[in-house]
Amino acid sequence: MSTAEVPLARLWQLKDGTACLLLKDPASERWQLRVMRGAAVLRSEHYGSAIVAMDEGKRWRASFDTVLQASTSAT
Repeated sequence: MSTAEVPLARLWQLKDGTACLLLKDPASERWQLRVMRGAAVLRSEHYGSAIVAMDEGKRWRASFDTVLQASTSAT
């Protein structure tokens, strides 16, 4: 993360350390949704709305959470 980025929320974190962060660049009106594991960025996208970004973050969790994937495929 650069010093200009402002992390506003951790939307979720998995047992393996994978976390989804909502960030705001103070110099723009854009929001960034970022999935990280340690220092590695696994996925990142920009949005014009924090609410849209948070909703998308909920959907992203399913693609990173293997426990959630296993439970939904068993039903």
